[in-house]
Amino acid sequence: MIELAAAVSMASSAYSGIKRAIEMGREAQDVASAFGKFFDAKESIAEASIAHKEGSKVKKLFSGTSVEAQALEITAAKHKTMQLEKELREFLLYSGQSQFYEDMMIERRRIREARIAEARRRAAKQALIIDGTILGVATIGTFMFVMWVVNFIVSNGPAT
Repeated sequence: MIELAAAVSMASSAYSGIKRAIEMGREAQDVASAFGKFFDAKESIAEASIAHKEGSKVKKLFSGTSVEAQALEITAAKHKTMQLEKELREFLLYSGQSQFYEDMMIERRRIREARIAEARRRAAKQALIIDGTILGVATIGTFMFVMWVVNFIVSNGPAT
């Protein structure tokens, strides 16, 4: 997962490139790679949000930033890319390329749903591994401590 600020920067850059190309008379399908970069950046932001929501509790606890800071960073990135996408849609509509945009959105929804399901599955699996490992180590440590105390009492006899 890339840094959220980098994803927003990448989306802004791709948006500017698409807008310039269409203003120069190029068709939207001619700048498909720029659309790809824009939506890759948007997808990275969505994945960061999912990882934050469904990630390991231990990782969240020791992440080094407050919950509010993480929420603000993710929300700001989402809103910025939503605004850019809205402007991109309007620009394509006004340039007479609305059918391209609508077809792209249908395909995007289908692919995005599959990717989000996969991202959720990966985040849940990673959280299970991290949390399970921590719980296992804590359980073994507690068991070893209890065994040490029992061994100490047995070998030294009861205190009187």
